[in-house]
Amino acid sequence: MRRSWLIYLRWMRDRCRSTIWWSIGITLVSVVTAAFYPSLTSAAGSELGSNSSSTMSSLLGLGEGIDPSTPVGFLWSFNYSNQLPWLLMALGIALGTASISGDESDGTLEYLLAKPVTRTEVAMARFGGMVTVLLVASVVNLVGVAATMPLFDLTDPVTVTALDGSTSTAAGATVGDLFVGGLSAMAVGLGSGAVAYLVGAATGRRGLAMGVSSGFAVAGYVLYTLSNVTGDFEWVTWLSPWRWFVDDAMMVNGMTVDILWPVALAAVSLGLGWALFLRRDLQS
Repeated sequence: MRRSWLIYLRWMRDRCRSTIWWSIGITLVSVVTAAFYPSLTSAAGSELGSNSSSTMSSLLGLGEGIDPSTPVGFLWSFNYSNQLPWLLMALGIALGTASISGDESDGTLEYLLAKPVTRTEVAMARFGGMVTVLLVASVVNLVGVAATMPLFDLTDPVTVTALDGSTSTAAGATVGDLFVGGLSAMAVGLGSGAVAYLVGAATGRRGLAMGVSSGFAVAGYVLYTLSNVTGDFEWVTWLSPWRWFVDDAMMVNGMTVDILWPVALAAVSLGLGWALFLRRDLQS
């Protein structure tokens, strides 16, 4: 246990600077996007949600009952349904690739394993490091958006006028909304990172791990979007993490049990990656 902890701390220390920059970059994207709320909602209003094409609706996560002129609807449509999960997926894939196959491709993993440590300790410590960095980036993003959204009127309730002329009041965004949206986006990043970890642990090839995991993320997004546009091959979208993420819109509708899907994928990837890593020779 102590050796795993030391491996974990060393891996986290080596990525301290990159974790800081990733966290700052992701947070800046979220804060800058939030700053557009007053101007975009006054210009577009609820017409964006009602008149957009099915393609645009898929890209923005505009499901039934989601109004981008409301604070929560805006944050979901313009950031939490697209930009934030993509950024966290990119971070997760980079971490999952580096966890084992990165060092193995560089020829440094064999030096670590020559010390009195086991492959199990390395595999578990590196996976834990990947989860920790994703968590840190997500928490920093949460704090940054929560601290600045009052500046952009995102915490204020708004009056929404429907097409039939009726009006209703939508509540402002809360820290709870940001937590749910950020947690579900982090889950998407974790799932993609776990795929990279699995392929890297199984093969030791950095390029293959990054290629397969990136292809998994992009193909899932394309399949989901095309299926929404054409109505064909809907069964294929069950392979896509975007199906539950966009359809459930947890930031708007509340947490659902579907968030366990990427967690289950991560657990399976960890188990398979660990088992395959134990049974193969290192790449020379």
